[in-house]
Amino acid sequence: MAQWTDEEIAALKNAQTLQNRPYNDDQSSFAEDNPVWEVVVDKQVFIRGAKGIKDTKWYQAGTKNGGQVEINGRKFKVEYQPVNNADLIQDITHAFNNKYHGQYPIDLMVSDPVAKATIAIVKK
Repeated sequence: MAQWTDEEIAALKNAQTLQNRPYNDDQSSFAEDNPVWEVVVDKQVFIRGAKGIKDTKWYQAGTKNGGQVEINGRKFKVEYQPVNNADLIQDITHAFNNKYHGQYPIDLMVSDPVAKATIAIVKK
């Protein structure tokens, strides 16, 4: 696995969203745009499935097949790794609150069901 560069981390911290394109079973990526909120904690990138683990289609496809994300016109192949560490999930929740405070739907994105659908975006 490759590490995110300092330049990439800075771009991710400053971006409002990233384009999330998990692969389908045939390795094609989702056709529609899928912008998602993202946060950086300890030089790792995290996103969350707003409909929880079972009902977020990109969560299911990404954890199974990997995919790619795009930020500022640059595409990166990634793995989608579920986060199960309760302390890390809490840190990610704080990062979401800090970055997106006052924006809709922050209350949803920091709720327990959505927090359980936290994914680490790991650059390949």
